Amino acid sequence: MNMRDAATDTGLRLERITGAVGARVWGVDLRQPLTPAVRERIQQAFDEHLLLTFPDQQELSPEQHMRFSEVFGDHQDLPHIPLVEGYPKLQKVFAEATQSKGQVAGQNWHSDSSFLPAPPLGVAMRGVDVPPYGGDTAFVNMCLVFESLSPALQQMLSGLRAVHSATRLFGTASLQKETRPNMREHTSVAVGDKEQLHPVVRTHPRTGRKALFVNRVYVQRFEGWTAEESAPLLQYLYSLLDRPEFGCRVSWHRHMMLLWDNRFLQHRAIFDYQGHRRELVRTTIQGEVPA
Repeated sequence: MNMRDAATDTGLRLERITGAVGARVWGVDLRQPLTPAVRERIQQAFDEHLLLTFPDQQELSPEQHMRFSEVFGDHQDLPHIPLVEGYPKLQKVFAEATQSKGQVAGQNWHSDSSFLPAPPLGVAMRGVDVPPYGGDTAFVNMCLVFESLSPALQQMLSGLRAVHSATRLFGTASLQKETRPNMREHTSVAVGDKEQLHPVVRTHPRTGRKALFVNRVYVQRFEGWTAEESAPLLQYLYSLLDRPEFGCRVSWHRHMMLLWDNRFLQHRAIFDYQGHRRELVRTTIQGEVPA
């Protein structure tokens, strides 16, 4: 019996996106409050697949969007993502039709805001203004990346911590760039330069699965290593993220809801829609201190 045909007492149907990550969820209307049974089934699917799409949704109100997100945890504010006017818990990710590649945020593999002491658990995002083609978001399962490594390298990495900061995004290092991607005005350079230590390998608190937790946007070096010493190993680890067997691409549709685990996935925006506008609205779900 495959996932699409599997019947449950909740009425939900799940269809895997790839063998690596993700599932489409059918049979739920996110405009309505979720029953306890549906909430539990979605949580189980989220733990297993790390990424869920809800493709058959109608337009959600801001309140309905926030209510769905709060099933998985409290709201987490981020210091740099623009807000939807009048809704401080809703964040806006957008690119205007006039923007070029260097002006669009999120084009490198990353885990959102890993420079924070407790980075986000996840993101619930829906399509608002979707280009006629392109604009996919790619995801990679960092559990699979870690599991692909030799036992000796896994053991070594499990004993390391990495230094994270947002200096290249909105700290001192970003000031050398001609333009910065769409962010809140007056984002603090001091916040961007602040450094935070996290384990290189983290463990899922519900499933116990381990994942690699380093990313190109925020990691500066390994603790106790110089940036030059860290670079070769980091570059090798980052090279694995492009292997297609570890991930998937999600195509956006208007009103589709996408829920992903920011702790155990990385993602990147694919900017192949120049001349068209793209706007997504998101909530960020509060995460725990990585361990």
